[in-house]
Amino acid sequence: MPLRFLLLDDNPDDRLLARRELERHFSGCQTTEVGDRAGFEQVAEAGFPFDLVITDYQMRWTTGLDVLKLIKAHDPQLSVIMFTATGTQEIAVEAMKHGLDDYVIKSPRHYARLPVAVRTCLDRTEIRSRAIRSETRLASLLENIQVGVFRISLEGEIEEGNRAFWSMLGLASGEFTKAAHHPLIEDVRQHIPELKATLDAADLQLDVGDRAFKVKLVRVRVNGHDAVDGIVDDVTSLRRAELEILRLNADLEQRIATRTRQLQEANEALETFGFSVSHDMREPLRTIQGYANVLKQDFAEGHLDKANLYINRIEAVAHRVDTMVSDLLEFARLSRTEIATESIVIREALHEVTSALHAEIQQARARLHVDVPDGLTVRAHRQTFVQALTNLVSNAVKFVRPGEAPVVRIAASAAGSMVRVTVSDDGIGIAPAAQARIFNVFERLHSEEEYPGTGIGLAIVKKGVERMGGRVAVESAPGSGATFAVDLPAAPEPA
Repeated sequence: MPLRFLLLDDNPDDRLLARRELERHFSGCQTTEVGDRAGFEQVAEAGFPFDLVITDYQMRWTTGLDVLKLIKAHDPQLSVIMFTATGTQEIAVEAMKHGLDDYVIKSPRHYARLPVAVRTCLDRTEIRSRAIRSETRLASLLENIQVGVFRISLEGEIEEGNRAFWSMLGLASGEFTKAAHHPLIEDVRQHIPELKATLDAADLQLDVGDRAFKVKLVRVRVNGHDAVDGIVDDVTSLRRAELEILRLNADLEQRIATRTRQLQEANEALETFGFSVSHDMREPLRTIQGYANVLKQDFAEGHLDKANLYINRIEAVAHRVDTMVSDLLEFARLSRTEIATESIVIREALHEVTSALHAEIQQARARLHVDVPDGLTVRAHRQTFVQALTNLVSNAVKFVRPGEAPVVRIAASAAGSMVRVTVSDDGIGIAPAAQARIFNVFERLHSEEEYPGTGIGLAIVKKGVERMGGRVAVESAPGSGATFAVDLPAAPEPA
């Protein structure tokens, strides 16, 4: 029977070159080429009827790693070679963990390496098949070992068994009638139809009561008729140990994944923070430098009519830089300082907020509606909680259409172990595409002339809320206002 190869690559030229090498070294081989998702789904539905699969890593419709996982889940014994020019050492290691048989770099001088890898994989597959057959033949001779060995007809009748087999069933040797109704044998009987031809095998994991058994079934030809040989191993202790190891590994992997994700997020945040500081802090400094140069030129030429204008601009920019530095220091404090939480009455915190924003609220002719139950408390750091609410209310007052008087609604309610505080406005709103970015440092959606600010306020809100064990979210649409929701742990009931 000719060898059947599946070649997965979205580059027709690479497929042609690989096919040429295969046909040169494996006379009469049948190579199926697939270069798109539809073709792959077709061979998958057919059950991957191939002797070996060769796949690229980076394809327009999938990756070689996903292909590998799908094939190995269908048939762990089907050999897979990754033949790629876009992979990395990390990808190769990850693929090997999932059962990849070989990894070949795709380059003109490596095409000759492909047939060698294919031959090695085919030889390895044949060796595995021979080992399984040898193990099956030898197992029928093992009478005195602590592994149960039995033979059962295709009709499900026990024909023979060694001492360990009967002991595992809790029966005396030769109690065929009782064995026929034993749960383990009933489970085995259900899998016999799966063994269609001689040497077809099945590996079963069977649970009987509080005991676990590993059963290997092989269809054999004996004295002119077919039967099924079985090997039974009591793996109860091993199963318990494996489950404990899996639990410990899962817990460890989860902790590692969590820590890795935290480190990645911290690194990404640090890179973004560094870029933002470099960009946004230098811009006003360049502005000050520009005005200073203009003043120098005007003084040299005796043109002093605009000197006060430039000086006022320098003062305004310097004030903005000072505010930015203050906000950055606050953000940095939230990032590194230990935050001690306490029970805080929300209404009391809101009183501090409105007092701090009194002049701003009066100047904007804003109307505040507060719907917060008396005595409702959260577990938070007072300064950080007040700062977060102050930033949200200040934004709600500021981001309105020109000439309009803002209406701000502040509400709070308990929801299980958390308390939600919302700040809603009827302002200009936020586009959905921008809602994830607004919590970044120095992220501004409008010019300084339209709506002044440093672009750090919402970053401070998010960092502070998260450091207190909470989360912040926004719901908005352009022209329809915005609602910011802050969820924080509810304060425990007094003893």
